[in-house]
Amino acid sequence: MAGNEPGGFVPLDELTGPRPTLAVETAVPAAVPIEITVKERYDTLAQAGTSNLCCAPQAIYTPDQLDGIPQWVLDLSSGCGAPLGAIDLRPGQAVADFGCGAGLDLILAARRVGPGGRVIGIDGSLSMVRTARRAAKETGHTNIDVRVGDIRRPPLRPSSVDVLLSNCVLGMFPDKAQVLEAISEALRPGGYAVISDVVYLDEVPEGAVTTGEADADDYARCVVGMTTDQYREMVVSAGFDHVDIRDDGSVAYRDGARVTSATIVAYRGQPPETPCC
Repeated sequence: MAGNEPGGFVPLDELTGPRPTLAVETAVPAAVPIEITVKERYDTLAQAGTSNLCCAPQAIYTPDQLDGIPQWVLDLSSGCGAPLGAIDLRPGQAVADFGCGAGLDLILAARRVGPGGRVIGIDGSLSMVRTARRAAKETGHTNIDVRVGDIRRPPLRPSSVDVLLSNCVLGMFPDKAQVLEAISEALRPGGYAVISDVVYLDEVPEGAVTTGEADADDYARCVVGMTTDQYREMVVSAGFDHVDIRDDGSVAYRDGARVTSATIVAYRGQPPETPCC
C-alpha cells in the first residue's frame, strides 16, 4: 500500500488529515432536528451503558467473534447485522466504519487487518466516540482510531480506504443518498462498502420513514423506509458498479408489515471472484 510507514501502518494524516483537538471535535456540523434527536438518544445510551434499539450481538455474531469483547461493549451494541460476516478482510487493508457506535465492528475489523492495517471509526455522538476509544484501548488495538464527525462529510480523504462498513446507520439519515455518495467517495477504486440496514420486504406502508418529519423511533432503530429493490436502486445511483444484497429472515414490524435485516455489499468496480469468506 503506497505511503505506508515502517511496519506497514497507513499514516493517519494520509487517511483523515490532522487530528483535531477534543474542543474542536465537539463542534459536529449542524443537523436537521431528526438527526439531533437520534444523536441525543445515542449519547444517552452511551452514558447509561446499555442499548435496547436493535439486535443483541449474541444473536447475530458467532461466539468466536465475540470472544474477548468486553461485556460493556456488547451491552451497547446497536447493530442489526454482522457486516464482517459477508466479506473477507485482508491484512494491511484500510477500513472505515461509518457510525461505529461502541466499537464492536471496529475491534472485529482490527483483528482481521492486523497491525499493518488501519481501522477508522466515525460517529456523530461524542459519548459513543469516547466509548469506542475506550474499547480500542482495553482490547489493545493500536490500529484503531476513532473520531467524531458527520458521515455525510466524513473526516476522510477521497479514495483513502479499501473497505467501508456501516451497521444499522444509514436509516438514521433522511438524506441517505448523500451518505452513500460520501461512502463512494471515500473508497479506493476496487474498494467496497458493506452496509447492514433494516428494509421492508414488500411495499413500504403508508406513513413509514420517508422524510425528516417521520417517527424518530423508526430513525433510531434504522428502519430505512425502503424495500430491498428501492435500496439497491439508491446504491447504484450513488456510483457503485455492482451490488449484492442478502437478507437474514424477516420479522413483523408495525401494522403487519414485515422487515428484514439486509446486508448490502456494494463495489466500486467489479467484485473479486471470491468476495465472501
